[in-house]
Amino acid sequence: MDVKELDFEESINFVKQNKTALVWIGSEPKEYIEEVLNLEKNTLKQLSPAEITSMDSDQAKLYNNHVFVCYHGNSSRYVVNFLKNKHNVESVSMKGGATSVVGEIF
Repeated sequence: MDVKELDFEESINFVKQNKTALVWIGSEPKEYIEEVLNLEKNTLKQLSPAEITSMDSDQAKLYNNHVFVCYHGNSSRYVVNFLKNKHNVESVSMKGGATSVVGEIF
């Protein structure tokens, strides 16, 4: 599994350059994650694992060049790999997840 990973600052720069977003795949509301990560409004989208695995290729392509974020980085790596292998979508995982930025607060 060769997944591109970026740290927090690189992730923010990546989504700004590509005019995309971070995609939260945890259960907390995206507004809470925006607050704890000190993100600008609308920098973050949220998807559940079920939404991701049930996407068709057209829906999945909407997430090309997005950065997926989870708690520790493991689920986001899996999602990026899944989207690449199933839908040929190029996306990125945030290394270490949200806890790499704010610690174990979840």
